[in-house]
Amino acid sequence: MDVARHLQLLIYSFITWLLFYLIGLPEYYQQWPLWAKLVILPVVTTLYFPVTRYTLKKYWRNGRHIINSCWLAFYLTLPLFIYDYLLLAVYKGLGIGFVVPYWYLTFFYFSFWVQFPYIAWKMQQHEVSTEKG
Repeated sequence: MDVARHLQLLIYSFITWLLFYLIGLPEYYQQWPLWAKLVILPVVTTLYFPVTRYTLKKYWRNGRHIINSCWLAFYLTLPLFIYDYLLLAVYKGLGIGFVVPYWYLTFFYFSFWVQFPYIAWKMQQHEVSTEKG
């Protein structure tokens, strides 16, 4: 992957984080009741199935879906963790312990590493079965 693509993914990750942050204002979802947080996790997870499929098809055209999905997972987890860390651990003074009260954010730091490669694997399986006819 070239430098420009890395920068695009970094910008994509920041925009994603900013949108999630703005939707969660004023307290980054802490003001939401537990039931709403429990509902939003599967909703966001489900929405990322078509978004991931679309991104893997349109952003990369090399057919290396599993490797590309790992890049996507990297850019949608590590930078988002860093943004959350700077906001919650440093700015708000919560330290690394923010991962407990903000467990719904922590969930996505890990789930994308399972979800994105799974989607990529299914895409590759579908392409192989389509090629075989």
